[in-house]
Amino acid sequence: MKRFLLPVAAAAAFGAAPYASKLGIVSGSAALVALGVLLALAASASFSSIAIAAGALGAFAGNVVGSAVPAAGGAVLVALAYAERTTRVRGTNARIAHVGASLVTGALAGSLAVAYASASPAVRGVAILVCAVLVALPLLVDADDPLAASLESASRRVTDPARGALRDAAELRRQTHDVPLDAESQRTVGATWRALAKLAESRTRIERARSRAQTGVNATVVAMLDQRIADHVAALSRTYTAVDTAHAAAVSIDDGALKHVETASESLEETSRVLVDLK
Repeated sequence: MKRFLLPVAAAAAFGAAPYASKLGIVSGSAALVALGVLLALAASASFSSIAIAAGALGAFAGNVVGSAVPAAGGAVLVALAYAERTTRVRGTNARIAHVGASLVTGALAGSLAVAYASASPAVRGVAILVCAVLVALPLLVDADDPLAASLESASRRVTDPARGALRDAAELRRQTHDVPLDAESQRTVGATWRALAKLAESRTRIERARSRAQTGVNATVVAMLDQRIADHVAALSRTYTAVDTAHAAAVSIDDGALKHVETASESLEETSRVLVDLK
């Protein structure tokens, strides 16, 4: 569902931007910044402070540059909107491809939005839809899940055993973030992931305090945090294993298609025997 928000945000950003100046200096500027932030949040698929800042900067820089060169303005806007997601793309080549795609699609979208700003409503609508599709194309480059990236980053800043547990949690998140869950399980699992993220944040803060050799860092508290992190990861792993097992059992029990094929096969065999007997 989150991916469908990006084309909507892109259509709003490129469709409404040419008319923002008619709202006045203050209202128009606020609208442009809001559209840029909305586009960045949709591209990030998470409520990230980096995405908000990059979206606001993209709205400013994109409109400043776009007033002279529309293609360049669109490229800057879209590239900065994807800035937070770019940090989560794994692999140098994939990251370069992601940046390049955002620049090219942004330039095309910016050119289209300005070129057809005064066209008829029907043509204008088609141009906006094309802009929305173009801006969504960088999503074809895979990026890490936001929570998995956060846990992976936290694991690099702490010591074992929390490091290993957080690394396992990040990998578990990558493998299971799209596993279908019922409503109750989704709420429970979501709350557990959020609690794990808070524990990881607390653990990194304590690690920074220990590295600065500050007094008052209790080893018992560190051990308790490490144990709580490990418990959360183990609980999540058991939950997803149980869900996968239940799905596998349900699939194995559902033999309706098999019985239908067997019945059809027996019917065809009987028909064949009758035809042979008639000869």
